[in-house]
Amino acid sequence: MSGSLIRLFLVDGNPNGLRTVEISNMTIYTTVFPRTKLKDFLTRNESKKPGCYILLGNDIENLDKKIAYVGEGESVETRLKSHSHGINQKDFWDEAIVFTSKDDYITKTQIQYLESKIHNLIDQAKTAELENSQKPSSPNLSEVDTAEMEHFLGAIRKILSSVGINILEPKRIESSVKVAKEVNIYEFSVNNAKAKMKIEEDKYIVLQGSTAVIENRPSAQLAIKKMRASLISSGVLEEDNDKNYYVFTDDYIFNSPSYAAAAVAGGSVNGRRNWKYKGRSLNDIELEEL
Repeated sequence: MSGSLIRLFLVDGNPNGLRTVEISNMTIYTTVFPRTKLKDFLTRNESKKPGCYILLGNDIENLDKKIAYVGEGESVETRLKSHSHGINQKDFWDEAIVFTSKDDYITKTQIQYLESKIHNLIDQAKTAELENSQKPSSPNLSEVDTAEMEHFLGAIRKILSSVGINILEPKRIESSVKVAKEVNIYEFSVNNAKAKMKIEEDKYIVLQGSTAVIENRPSAQLAIKKMRASLISSGVLEEDNDKNYYVFTDDYIFNSPSYAAAAVAGGSVNGRRNWKYKGRSLNDIELEEL
């Protein structure tokens, strides 16, 4: 895989403040900022440009649930102002991600295409609940414009992942979109539940068909209970016919090997010591590689 040069600039020196992100040799220009920096963003040239944007925040009644709104405008400034006060005000958001073009070569129709595609990706990923009251429609583009915007969209996905905003990437990998690769398969067993995991593109993926215990441990942390409840409600975990175990219905991505093991065990587990490949733990293999 060829490398990419991504330039992150802290405009005010604050890693949580107003930031710009660029990919070398690409026209896409991304600005990320907290709501408290909206005034500063509106003084910048990119706020006057056409573009699309994502507003992010958390549900007031359930802080574990992320909410997103996707929009576009011929002047991003006008739309963001309307979302901060007035009849179109949105109270949930505390962070904005704005996508514009460095060379101003992007049309209204292209922007609407991006808006629709970003909305679809968030909807499919199911990592955030969409605040949009209507699904943005996708306009018809020429073959050339479609290819260009798909390239633009690929850059957006890469930029968001590089700054830790993974709302476009699904954690559940359905069977129809799996790609077979030769990788090590790690195993973990607890109370007769048996699970398998692979590490692919630095993601910890528990494999379809793995089993997990039914009951949470009495000592299980609230975050683990909520995580398992979410997997059950979304259908990633389903009881087997005898109701002895949960079964993973699809491959599923976890943020860490310990979180993956916790989903199987129903409580805290040191995943680096307990996931094993041919009798060697993740820790052992890492030491050998170093």
